[in-house]
Amino acid sequence: MSRPSDHTSNPDPDDFEHRLAGKLKARQEREAKENAGPSGWSQGVRYGSEFFGGVLAGTGLGLLADHFFGWSPFGLLAGMILGFAAGAVNIVRAVKSMQN
Repeated sequence: MSRPSDHTSNPDPDDFEHRLAGKLKARQEREAKENAGPSGWSQGVRYGSEFFGGVLAGTGLGLLADHFFGWSPFGLLAGMILGFAAGAVNIVRAVKSMQN
């Protein structure tokens, strides 16, 4: 008589559940590693808002300088230039903080 092969014997249900739990855990860990960083869309929105915020603040300060000191349009122009510079610095800071 021959011995029944392994594939015809009844498998242990606990063994199946243990293997399934191990594979699910490995899959969840792999997916967590893949999704660990921020998406490209969120990075773009952050960089855009950092730049726009700097330009908006500089423009606002330039308009205030025009209003209070009567420097029109030079306060606005200087504020916009400083705002662009501040926006660029904000983007560099944001990139450095996201790389760490």
